[in-house]
This record gives sequence, structure tokens and C-alpha cells, in this order.
Amino acid sequence: MLHKKSILTSILMLVLFTTSAMAQCSQADVLAVVNKADWCPVCENNGERAMKALKSSNEDGAIKFIGNDLTNDETKKKTTAKLKEHGLYEKMKSENSTGVVYFFDASSKELISTISVKKSNKKLTAAVRSATSD
Repeated sequence: MLHKKSILTSILMLVLFTTSAMAQCSQADVLAVVNKADWCPVCENNGERAMKALKSSNEDGAIKFIGNDLTNDETKKKTTAKLKEHGLYEKMKSENSTGVVYFFDASSKELISTISVKKSNKKLTAAVRSATSD
């Protein structure tokens, strides 16, 4: 009897964990693809600051950030899987500009807007608010 309770408890915990994880993924209203590369001077000079500004403006978690590393073929291959997982590969496969953030509606996968990471923190914050306002 104790063994059956243990199995039942394990199954229940797995279901609760899976449901919670799925709910967290589905909470995002906007998907933000961040194109970057190690060789990109705009990324190197602004990437860290810009990501702090973008993430601090996303307090409610309405935006899910997805890194798209265009450094080389190996990094491109790794990030392609993430783009496919979120249904954005076809939209992003020809977008090769680095230092750019692409905001997509999470449901329709339609492009909302783009912004360069070299923009001011104020403009980056405004881009987050604008992308999540609808």
C-alpha cells in the first residue's frame, strides 16, 4: 500500500510540475528574438546594458526573450532549435542583422516591432511597453 501511495504521489508531482511549466511558457504574450554575434561591435558595446534595460522593463513576464546567436554556423545551428520550438524559424531565417531585437506576437507570430540594442535605455523600455500594450 505504501508503494502505491509513493507512485501516486510521484505521478501527481510530475503532473503539477508539467502543468506549472506549461503555464509559465504560455504566459508570454510577446516573443522577443535577440540577434547577436560575438563579432558584432554593436552587441559588444551595448548588449549587456540593453538586455538589463529590456528585462527590467519586463517585470510582469509578458515577454519571453530568445537568443539568436549568429556568431558562426555552430551557434546558428544551436539557436535554430529554439526558434523552431517557438514557431519563429521561418520568420527569422532571413533576418541576419545583429544587435537587433525583434518583437513578435506569441500567438500569431506576427512581427510587432524591432529595435537596435544601441538605442537608449529609455527607448528600449518604451519598445517593451509598446510591444506589450496590445
